[in-house]
Amino acid sequence: MTKNRDNRDENSDFRSLSFDVCTVKALMASTNRYKTLFESAGDAIFVMDFKGQIIDGNRVACEKLRLSRHDMLNQTTMDIISPEHAPFWPERMDELRRLRHIIFETALKAEDGTIVPVEASCRAIEYDNQPAVLTIARDITERIEAEKEKAKLRSQLRQAQKMEAIGTLAGGIAHDFNNILQSIFGYTEIASIHASQGKDPNEALDNILTASQRAKGLINQILSFSRQSEQEKQTVQINLIVKEVLKLIRASLPATIEIKGRNLNSDAVVEADPIQIHQVMMNLCSNAHHAMREGGGVLEVKLSDIDIDREKAAQCGGIQEGPYIELTIRDSGHGIPTEYMDRIFDPYFTSKEKGEGTGLGLAVVHGIISSHGGAITVESEISKGTAFHVIFPKKNKISAQDKPAAVDAPGRQEGTERILFIDDEPALIDIGKEILSTLGYDVTPCTASDEALDLFKADPERFDLVITDLTMPKMTGDLLAQELMRMRPEIPVILFTGYSDLVSRERFNKLGIRDCLMKPLTRKDLAESIRRVLDTPATDTEKPAEGD
Repeated sequence: MTKNRDNRDENSDFRSLSFDVCTVKALMASTNRYKTLFESAGDAIFVMDFKGQIIDGNRVACEKLRLSRHDMLNQTTMDIISPEHAPFWPERMDELRRLRHIIFETALKAEDGTIVPVEASCRAIEYDNQPAVLTIARDITERIEAEKEKAKLRSQLRQAQKMEAIGTLAGGIAHDFNNILQSIFGYTEIASIHASQGKDPNEALDNILTASQRAKGLINQILSFSRQSEQEKQTVQINLIVKEVLKLIRASLPATIEIKGRNLNSDAVVEADPIQIHQVMMNLCSNAHHAMREGGGVLEVKLSDIDIDREKAAQCGGIQEGPYIELTIRDSGHGIPTEYMDRIFDPYFTSKEKGEGTGLGLAVVHGIISSHGGAITVESEISKGTAFHVIFPKKNKISAQDKPAAVDAPGRQEGTERILFIDDEPALIDIGKEILSTLGYDVTPCTASDEALDLFKADPERFDLVITDLTMPKMTGDLLAQELMRMRPEIPVILFTGYSDLVSRERFNKLGIRDCLMKPLTRKDLAESIRRVLDTPATDTEKPAEGD
């Protein structure tokens, strides 16, 4: 009986040993699978406690940080997160405690100082029976570069389309300018005749000023539309932009095309880049012109308020529900063939003859509208015309901070201060001196920046104000201003130019330049700027920076 009991004990021990061996093998296999997955992952994987101490990490994590595994385990999250992202990490951990899983973009800092942008997926877990954070960090360097390249291409696409639209309008713009110039020539001759006959030429001179203001306004519209840079979104009344564009294109349309505006006087407020809205209008009106150029017709532009419900929002590409402004541009032209309707917003697709269009326009329009949270739809019927419906999210009203500041009543415009006036155009020097003298100022004119610099060096206290053109040979106006302010830091300087793309108020203010004006200038523009500069003390932001 003892022998049987011994046999049973031996069998039990054997089975227990076999079970332990199988368990160990299974655990080893599981561990190996875990290590294989952990080390073979294409993303960096970290395990850390909620205080930020790194407990474990895989091969890719070591590679991204340029650290050995031993050195990595001595790091904390504050050691490996880029300095600009590190302050936000505690907030992320608080969020993780609440939600248990979060995804966000941040950046790692490698041992050699390299910054690696990553998308981090953090999950709260148990690790060795302790709360821990599992972080999978995916390198998004290529994605960010691709997005930058995409944004660059979009900008180039928009600019190419702007140039195409301006080419379309060139004939009309030339027509408008010729009418303006004809007015200036005619009224100048009339003023001269009246003066020689002893009659009052003021009425003719007033008409010359009016025509000149029209020319200045047209130039500003063209420059605003064609410039490369984009403005930030702001609160705008889209109805004012629509009316401005219709006024601009009217001269370029033949007499056979009638323009009808509907509901353009009621406020239609949206959050938008006004230049891009201008571009949308110009493109759609240009397309309408093309569709009606042979037989003429009616171009109808209408604004209306609409509400977008869930079903309509889904049909419009998943935009938000709510109130919208709808801009409808309808023509009575030849219409769009059915087989083209699904392709009209594709880049480089065009039904126009070679040389008449690039196919960029509607693709750019679609991109602009989408970036504003809106949508565009089209309906067309052969021989009856086409209507584009553009919708933008409506802003209820213009808030106090959006409203333009009230213009103060004009104060005194005359003065007796001493002004150094510099322009390389002799005719503009004569005009400037004459205007400033009629305002009471003591004017010293110069046609060269080096001559002006020598005059100032000889007696820096001689002048109370410097007014200089920007673009001049030998030394530009901004460089001249810096030289003058080195000798006398408090000397106020006004800069003026005819190149709108060179005017950057922020840049010039940092140099200490007090005001920047665009040519052509009126007597009133110049007088107000001078008094504003001379009567207002320079702020710290307007004083020249150290070392400039």
